[in-house]
Amino acid sequence: MASEEILQELVKTAVPLTGLITLSTAHMTQADSELLAHLSLSQRASHNEAPWGEDEWVIDREYGFIVQLTQREKRLETLLKAGVSAALYHVLDTVTKDTGIAFVSFDRDESILTTLPVFDW
Repeated sequence: MASEEILQELVKTAVPLTGLITLSTAHMTQADSELLAHLSLSQRASHNEAPWGEDEWVIDREYGFIVQLTQREKRLETLLKAGVSAALYHVLDTVTKDTGIAFVSFDRDESILTTLPVFDW
């Protein structure tokens, strides 16, 4: 098979790219950070899988989190029911709605955006 044919086949069968944005952990409250850590641990404990298992969508990292919102509405609703702040819900909703972004990485060393809520903790 010629390389052009291979490329065309890959394009036909490829999974669409999903966007990622990195935000400062300052855009969440300390309570949100604790809640995300709890969700990450409970997901790992209940499924006993390696990171990025099908049901593991909150990943606790050394200096932040990755929240996978590929099932956006369902997971935002789950976060609301779990007690996430209105501010973090707004941040996640805003950056993922109609943007193609499905992964939101929070890192303590990322720059703070003045257009989003900021919490000093």
